Amino acid sequence: MAAVGALTLSAAGVAQAQIGSKWSEYFPSKGYSGFSQSTRYSISGNVEHFWIYNTDPIEPSGSGPRSEWHVFNDYTTGSQQFQGDLNAESGTTGYTCMQIFGAVNTATSIQLQMRSGDGTLRRYNSEALATGCWGVYTRVNVLHYPTSSTGSIEIWINGSKVGTFDDGGNTTHYFKYGVYDTTTSATYNGCYWRGVRYFSGGNSLPPIDTAATYMLQNEASGLVLNNQGSLTNASKITQWSIVSSDNLRWKFIPTDSGYYEINSVKSGKDAVVQSASTAAGAGIIQYSFGAAQNDQWKPVPNSDGSFTFYNRHSGLVLEDPGSSTSTSTQMDQWGANGGANQKWKLIKQ
Repeated sequence: MAAVGALTLSAAGVAQAQIGSKWSEYFPSKGYSGFSQSTRYSISGNVEHFWIYNTDPIEPSGSGPRSEWHVFNDYTTGSQQFQGDLNAESGTTGYTCMQIFGAVNTATSIQLQMRSGDGTLRRYNSEALATGCWGVYTRVNVLHYPTSSTGSIEIWINGSKVGTFDDGGNTTHYFKYGVYDTTTSATYNGCYWRGVRYFSGGNSLPPIDTAATYMLQNEASGLVLNNQGSLTNASKITQWSIVSSDNLRWKFIPTDSGYYEINSVKSGKDAVVQSASTAAGAGIIQYSFGAAQNDQWKPVPNSDGSFTFYNRHSGLVLEDPGSSTSTSTQMDQWGANGGANQKWKLIKQ
């Protein structure tokens, strides 16, 4: 795969992607891969046209002809988002129009392919993601959350999430988009991409509303964070069934660097790690805001829509110990392990 052309833009800024929040837009260089950029690619304004014929030369590896951009945004960690409007030419089918390259056991983490029918967009030649893509523009957002093992990829179509998929394991990833032939390709294939943009560092969840109140529901127990109606320092923070009570309502008060106080509506006190402990298993109590930073938590989004809360002082996370379903269980902190007992859904009140 030879890069026969390149485009470099150096400006960078912060922008809001269509999906989610806290994304920063960036502008990577790109290298063209294909038979001839001058005869298989054109651009007018922010609309790019890619096309191929199945008689075009194939690559030395044996893969089919292509006209696509290789985006030089190599990454192994951190969230990434691809956004663009896809218009598949009517009647064209059997080609990949966007892919994330890089997986442990396969070349790609995901491919979006045009397959049969009225312009059906699929994940590989599998799940249907969108139909009716011929001759119209369809907004496509691909959000990637790589991890040290198996990360996740979300596909959003016209602002709605249509699927979450494994990314095939940790490796170096990058984006590609355009037209890439498959074994079932038609004689001619072409598509348009409009307004392609790239973002990093965000998530698909809406930002925490600091003017709102929330219940924090544990995924393992289904119960919610509870201050037990106490107005005093050092009382235990437990969990309880969802009922209408200020004991179960919390506000997020921002401090800095993405951390918040988790502040009880009932008492006006914060959920804190007892005695500013750094030990796994230390209990969670309520206390007036102080200087030890054991009362500050960073919400880190998970791909299922929940959050994991990291304590600023200890680096450990808020959890329901042992995935207890008892309403008398005191919450504690532990090393992050991805367990459901460390994931919290925010229920806005």
